Amino acid sequence: MLATSHSQSKNPLKQCGILTGALLGLFLILCVPAYLTAGKTSVEGLVYSALLCLVPGLIILLMTGYFFREAPPASVMAISTLTRIMIAGVGALIIFNIRPDFGLANFSIWLLICYFASLLVETLLIIR
Repeated sequence: MLATSHSQSKNPLKQCGILTGALLGLFLILCVPAYLTAGKTSVEGLVYSALLCLVPGLIILLMTGYFFREAPPASVMAISTLTRIMIAGVGALIIFNIRPDFGLANFSIWLLICYFASLLVETLLIIR
């Protein structure tokens, strides 16, 4: 029974659902402060930030769940952090080029909050 419970908690699709739910909940919580900060532009930046943090998390959870099941958590976290930094960094550069009006209040602060929240959830899911 214990082995079955452990294997179900490592189900990659369930982990992706947990990460998606956590980021969706964070998004809903941050919508009001984002709107009060700079209106619709800030909410748009929050949407981009949440997506830029969700995509690498889903990729890593699926990869570790299906391909790297026996890999040590430390190496998985190193790959996860590099993947997240690359996707979020490149995505941020693209967004800043497309939307030069985005700044600290409209995008960067939301990206940092979503980044660290998704990293926390992902880390807990991987080491559990």
